[in-house]
Amino acid sequence: MFPNTIGGALDLDNLADRLIKPRFKANGIEWKGWHAYRRGLATNLHELGVPDKVIQAILRHEDVSTTQRSYLKTVPEVVTNAMKQLEIRIARPAVVQVSVN
Repeated sequence: MFPNTIGGALDLDNLADRLIKPRFKANGIEWKGWHAYRRGLATNLHELGVPDKVIQAILRHEDVSTTQRSYLKTVPEVVTNAMKQLEIRIARPAVVQVSVN
């Protein structure tokens, strides 16, 4: 689904180690893993008005009820404001290792 530079499958753990974790660490944020990322993605898409069936397809769940039950969370305004502050912190550039093949 996500090809790497040589045509193989992208190693998501490697991606997290090289790009995501350093950026989080540089901004004092702990990386909680891909499951937490997927939940956040689902909730944010839901808040943007994306239909649940589309979110189900993006997350590749067999059943929309799984998406609704375990991934979509109601977000109070205080959480939205906190996420905006997080977005500002994450937007700061971080020193990351980039390998050139």
